[in-house]
Amino acid sequence: MTEPSTGPALLVVLYGRVIGQLDRGPRGPVFHYDPEYPRNAPPLSVNMPPSGTVYPSRVVLPFLEGMLPENAEVRRRMARELDVQPDALSLLSKAGWDCPGAVQFTLPERLEEMLRRPGLLVQVTDSDIAARLDRLRDDDASWTRPGEHWSLAGQQSKFALARTEQGWAEAKGTAPTTHIIKPGIGRLAYQALVEHATMRAAATLGVNVARTTYTEFAGRPAIVVERFDRLRGSRDQVLRLHQEDMCQALGRMPERKYEENSGPSVREMVKTLSLHAYEKSRNISGLLDFVLINYAAEAPDGHAKNLSIQILPSASDIRLAPLYDLASALPYDRGGFDRDLALSIGGRRRINDIHAKQWARLARELHISEDEVRHRARELVAGFPDAFGDALAEVGTPAADQVWNWTSDRARRHAEMCLTRLSEPSAD
Repeated sequence: MTEPSTGPALLVVLYGRVIGQLDRGPRGPVFHYDPEYPRNAPPLSVNMPPSGTVYPSRVVLPFLEGMLPENAEVRRRMARELDVQPDALSLLSKAGWDCPGAVQFTLPERLEEMLRRPGLLVQVTDSDIAARLDRLRDDDASWTRPGEHWSLAGQQSKFALARTEQGWAEAKGTAPTTHIIKPGIGRLAYQALVEHATMRAAATLGVNVARTTYTEFAGRPAIVVERFDRLRGSRDQVLRLHQEDMCQALGRMPERKYEENSGPSVREMVKTLSLHAYEKSRNISGLLDFVLINYAAEAPDGHAKNLSIQILPSASDIRLAPLYDLASALPYDRGGFDRDLALSIGGRRRINDIHAKQWARLARELHISEDEVRHRARELVAGFPDAFGDALAEVGTPAADQVWNWTSDRARRHAEMCLTRLSEPSAD
C-alpha cells in the first residue's frame, strides 16, 4: 500500500537531471522515480534502485536524514535562518542545492533557477574564515551563513567553502563547494591536527583517504578536507560526483551508525559491495583497510557514516569512496589500550579481545584469506607510529611537537601489543 501525498513536493535532481519526486506522506516523506528514468541509470541510493515503486518513508527517511547535520541544535538554527520547519524535507527545500554527492533537491517552481542560474562565489579572507572558526568554537551550532544553500552531514562542527584561483570563497545559490573546514572537537586538545596527522599517516601507508591539510587561518587552526565528491573539470568547472554513506546504503538512520546500536556490520557492508560493485576485490580491499586502519590507529569512531560509496554517472556501478574522519585516540589515552572500536573485528569491538579467532572470522566475512588479512594488518600496525610522527613533523609547529610527545610511546606500545596478537597461531 502506498502512502498518499499530503504536501508540496520536492524534485530530486541527480547529475543535472530530474530523476524523481519527494512527497509528504502521512508517515513521512515518500519517493518515486520519474517514469522516464531508465532502470539501469544511477540510483538515488542503492537501497532505492530505479523502479516504478513508491518508496515509503521507512526507506526514504534514512537517506534524507543522512544528508543533514545530526546535531539537533544545528538543525533548529538552520530552520530558523531558512524560515522553515526542522524536518528533513523542509530543510532540503532551502538547503538542498549543494548536498553530499551529486543529488540536489528543489521546489518545482525553482527548478529552472537551480539548473540555469549560475551560482555566486564571494571571496573571503583568512580573517573571515578565522571569524567563522571562532563562532564555531563559541557556538558549535553556527554552521551556515545567509545565502548559503549547502547541507553537510555528520556530528562535528564544520562549514563548506569553494577554493578558486583567487583563493577561498563562500558558495551562494547553486555554486558547489569544494572543501570542508573543521576546527576540530573542542574538548580534545589539538584534535584537528590529530585528525590531519592520522589521515596523512594512513595515506603514507597506502590507504585511500581524502586529501587534507592542516591550516591556521589568522592563527586559528583547522583541518581542511578536499571534497572527493567534487571533481575539477575544464575551465575550473566543479562537477558533482554522487555518493552515500553506508547508513544510507543500508537504510539505517544516523543514530544507528554504530554497530552496537544495531548499525551496519562488516558482513552487511560486504553484501552491499558484492551486489553493486563491478570491481569487487578492490572494494573489499578498501573495506579491509577501513577496518584495519581504525585498529592500527586506535581510532574509535570508524562507524558506518564514516564510510561511503560513490555511485558513478556512466553506469550502475559503485566504488568505495576515499576514507575520511580518521582520528587516532592515542594522544588522549592516559591509561591502557582497552578501547572499543566502532566496527567489530570478528565479532569483538574491544581491542584487547581481538585474537586469532577474530582474524579468522573477519577473513571469512570478507571472503579473503586469513593470511591476506593478517599481512595487511601487520603492515598498517607496524607502520602507523612512524607515519603518524612523520605527519606531525611535516606540520612542524609547537602543537605538533606536543602531540608527538603525548603519542610516541603510546603508539609504539599499542603497535607492539597488536603485533603480538597478530602473531598468534591461526584458530582454524
